[in-house]
Amino acid sequence: MSHHNTPDSNQNQLLEVQAALFSLRDGLMNLKMSLQELAFMTDETAQREAMTEAENLIMRLRG
Repeated sequence: MSHHNTPDSNQNQLLEVQAALFSLRDGLMNLKMSLQELAFMTDETAQREAMTEAENLIMRLRG
């Protein structure tokens, strides 16, 4: 039996694919941000700079 897609069916398929692509894009952007955060947390130079900034802030607060 032959199955022909109707214009409505094609439109629905297109909308589903678009939604899936947007969802994939959002997931990839979230993954990118998580990987950037992980890279920052494991970056020794960044950790040292953050520690220095924290120490300087504590010293300023102590007056």
